[in-house]
Amino acid sequence: MRRFACLALLVVVACKAKQTAPKQEAVAPATPDARTVAATEDARPAFDAEPVPKWANDPPEVLRGKIIGINAHVIVLKTSAHLTEYRDVLAKVERTPGVVAAAPFIFAELEIAKTGKPPVSVAIKAVDPKRVGRVLTVGKHMTEGTLESLAKGKPPSIVLGDVLAQTLGVKVGDEVTVTHPKMDDAFAGVLPEPKPGVFRVTGMFHMDFDEYDERLAFVPLAAMQEMLARGDQVMGIEMTVKDLDRSDEIAKAIETKLGGHPYDAQDWYELNQQLFVSLFGQRRP
Repeated sequence: MRRFACLALLVVVACKAKQTAPKQEAVAPATPDARTVAATEDARPAFDAEPVPKWANDPPEVLRGKIIGINAHVIVLKTSAHLTEYRDVLAKVERTPGVVAAAPFIFAELEIAKTGKPPVSVAIKAVDPKRVGRVLTVGKHMTEGTLESLAKGKPPSIVLGDVLAQTLGVKVGDEVTVTHPKMDDAFAGVLPEPKPGVFRVTGMFHMDFDEYDERLAFVPLAAMQEMLARGDQVMGIEMTVKDLDRSDEIAKAIETKLGGHPYDAQDWYELNQQLFVSLFGQRRP
């Protein structure tokens, strides 16, 4: 059985309900799908399954808080191409009634290594240091440093899950190298070759959620754009809303304002519905 701490392809999850999206290499740390949580129903995992993770026993509101602390309340993705016009989209989103704040982001599956150590596969979320504090709550869960430290200069900063930092054997002030896994032959010569990057650890967080604490890091958006060598584009826009109980309505309003296809707006529950139904039934937290 797949490990509970799997990472779902957020782009595919977000878009496949409406249409098939082009292949993406960026991923987001997300909750396991219904198959992986089925073993939690009677708290007796199958013989080939790993132990039930602690978060599977969280009350719905607690689990929701952990998820939206990393992935916000509503996200907007573009299903047909990379989001180069994100500043215009950002402005429209922020003018939508009910939206508190919004920010661009990129997710990428990369590798991190301390000098002389083997690389570790991770999910990296690139964010705007000036905006992220108003959109995500991960800053409240820092065990060392601050999320605002991502705004520091060169080398660019990186904030790690505390378990990931232990795995890497790094502490605040250490430098790590971020590299891209070997590109598939099908894309060699077609996509720009991502550059390796050196980052300085400026903080650590603990969300009490394995997928985040063990495999997630944050870096500045500009540093990720430079590393990926694909110009001034992002993966999507994420936002917080005033009334979380109306996040689905606000997502629909945003999509309408953007004119629908190729834009797709979904709230946190739609993105994670399979998980919540598997654990808690049809009641929306």
